Amino acid sequence: MLAASLILLLLVAWELRLQIWLGRTVRIRVRRIGWIVIEVRRRVSMLRLPEHVSEFPVPREERIQVHRLLGIVFWHEEMSIALPQTACEHLAEIAPQDFDRQFPIWLRLAGSSGRASLAQFAPDRKNSTKR
Repeated sequence: MLAASLILLLLVAWELRLQIWLGRTVRIRVRRIGWIVIEVRRRVSMLRLPEHVSEFPVPREERIQVHRLLGIVFWHEEMSIALPQTACEHLAEIAPQDFDRQFPIWLRLAGSSGRASLAQFAPDRKNSTKR
């Protein structure tokens, strides 16, 4: 019983850590498959690289694909790209479209293979009819 409680406590702590980490990102695309939600999230920031690579922080855009089951993260994969040094001056102004082509198709705004954008889940008011 104690071991099960400890495992449950560790899982809750891990999920809380993931929620805090993902809270600093912006969701740019979502797809729902039954109880599973697949999100693509984005963060633009100055990232500290290992000292053998760079002494100073560099501008990076990071995208994360998150899989949730009933709202609980069960898998995530991330990738980041380097931004030009001139991006340091206006990080907040960088739009998701600006460097979208540098990411693989599964992390882009309008991915292929049936992936949907947030706009596709909005109700279509033109074609809806009231009965």
